[in-house]
Amino acid sequence: MKIVRTFLPIAVVVSAFAAGCDSPSNAQAQAERAQVEAQEKAAEVASELDKKVAEIDQRAERETDKALREAAKELNEAALEAQDKTAEAQEELSKARDDARTSMTRKVEDLEKDVAELRARMEKKLSKAEADKLMKDIQDKSEAVRRSLRDLDAATSTNLDQVKKGVSERVDELDRAIQEAKRRV
Repeated sequence: MKIVRTFLPIAVVVSAFAAGCDSPSNAQAQAERAQVEAQEKAAEVASELDKKVAEIDQRAERETDKALREAAKELNEAALEAQDKTAEAQEELSKARDDARTSMTRKVEDLEKDVAELRARMEKKLSKAEADKLMKDIQDKSEAVRRSLRDLDAATSTNLDQVKKGVSERVDELDRAIQEAKRRV
């Protein structure tokens, strides 16, 4: 048994040495295999990475498209709302113009009735030259009122009050001219 005990460790050491000390060509082949395996593993990892990047790009593109569609929808809705508000504002402006025109036209019509009655009295009590002068002044002021009424059609929401004020001033001037003529006859 002593011989077996002596040879056994030597056999183990020799077989371990033989296994560890492959020939240089075997070592070269193992190194090449390891390098090929590492390259294959790197290619696999790169391929997986490319797939993940492509998925992320596709997801980002879908999200971007979705965000653009939503923004376009909101923009269209805002444009429609703005159109509606503009139409409402135009309607209100048109109504305000019509109301002002109607009101001022009634006043002018009432004043013109006074002028017709006044003319007959002026011809009886004043000289022709004096009556013509007063009538010309009244007619000029009446024409100024008519021009101011036409300005209402071009009035915008920003200057409507100013235009109405101008029309009202012209009507007041016509009224004062008629009242002055009435005092003289």
